[in-house]
Amino acid sequence: MLRLPKSLRKELRKPFGELHKSVNLIEKSLQKQLEEDKLIISIGDVTSMKLFENGIQPQICIVDNLTKRKPIEHNLDHTNNIKYVDNPAGVLTEEFIEVCIESIKEASKNNPLIIQVNGEEDLAVIPCVINSPNDTFILYGQPNEGVVLVKVNEAYERALNYYKQLIKE
Repeated sequence: MLRLPKSLRKELRKPFGELHKSVNLIEKSLQKQLEEDKLIISIGDVTSMKLFENGIQPQICIVDNLTKRKPIEHNLDHTNNIKYVDNPAGVLTEEFIEVCIESIKEASKNNPLIIQVNGEEDLAVIPCVINSPNDTFILYGQPNEGVVLVKVNEAYERALNYYKQLIKE
C-alpha cells in the first residue's frame, strides 16, 4: 500500500491539467479523441455522469458512488464489464494499481469498463497517468471549480514525481 504524505496533500489539490468550467467547453476535443480511438479515462461519479450527458463515453470510468464524500447514484449502465476493488482514502493499494493497469490494457470503445471502488478513487489520476499511452486524456472533477482535462504526455513527469514520494506501508 502506498500512502500520500501530508507534505503532498496541498500540492495534489492543484489541477493536474487544464481546468475547464464545464465538459461542454471541451466536448469537441473529447469527441475527436474518441473518433481517433484514443483512450479517455473518467475519474469520479459526477465527471463520468457529465461526460455521458454530453454524449461522451469514456472507455474507462472510475467511480466510488461518492461525491464530496457523500453517497451518489451514478446510474452508469453502458457496460456489464465492471471491476470491483477496495482502496481507502489517501492511499493506493497494490490491487487498485493493478486493476488500473489491466483496465488500461483491456479497455476500448467496443469494450468499455467501469472500475467500482469501495473506498476512494481520489489518487487514481497518478497510476492512470503513469500507465496510460501518451495520447490518453484523463478527466476528473475539481470541486466547486469544474473539470480537469489531463493530457498524459504533459502530466507524466509530475505524476511520476508524486508516485515516487508516496510512502510504502
